[in-house]
Amino acid sequence: MIQAEPSYYKDTETLPYSIIETLDEDIEVRHYNEALGVMSSGNEDNGAFQLLFNYISGENTSSSNVSMTSPVEVGKRSQEIAMTSPVEVSSSETMMFFLPSKYDIKSAPVPTHKDVSLVTVPARTVAAIRYSGFNKDSDKKQYTNKLLKALRDNNIELDGEPSYMGYDSPFTLPWNKRHEIIVPVDILKSSTNWCEIKTAAFKATVFWGHSAQ
Repeated sequence: MIQAEPSYYKDTETLPYSIIETLDEDIEVRHYNEALGVMSSGNEDNGAFQLLFNYISGENTSSSNVSMTSPVEVGKRSQEIAMTSPVEVSSSETMMFFLPSKYDIKSAPVPTHKDVSLVTVPARTVAAIRYSGFNKDSDKKQYTNKLLKALRDNNIELDGEPSYMGYDSPFTLPWNKRHEIIVPVDILKSSTNWCEIKTAAFKATVFWGHSAQ
């Protein structure tokens, strides 16, 4: 199998995806292939970000430094995510770093902290809305509602809970930051006409391997 070239966002490797359909200037339906990540919900002493940062900084069985990628995903734990080592979940919200594409489940460094785990994220179809600026809870709610309304207007059924994707470091100026809210969708359960057209477009997109950021 030929390994696809990594995708990049601002010189940082990023999670590639294919665009199935654009619903609005800031809303699109995407397909993500299976991906490998490292996930945590934090614990009483440390937040999830710190535990994940410690992992990529060498807190793993090979004491390896792992390159930071984008995006960082924050959301509720999905039962479909395959856990590759035990992890104690201390809250319903989890944070995940995606590993560089050079790793697979056999070669990825194994976390040494009990509250950090390697995970395999299955291939998924999601709707996404992209925005910049500040990212307070009220902003997330506003854009989530806008995304959900667009899906209702296009008769696209949800297939999971919304989550947040952040692409930039905390030191990036707000107006230069890329924020996204994504939600899994099931295009096969959507309205007949939309499904026939979009499923055909989806198959063509996956076949040709077109990815867009």
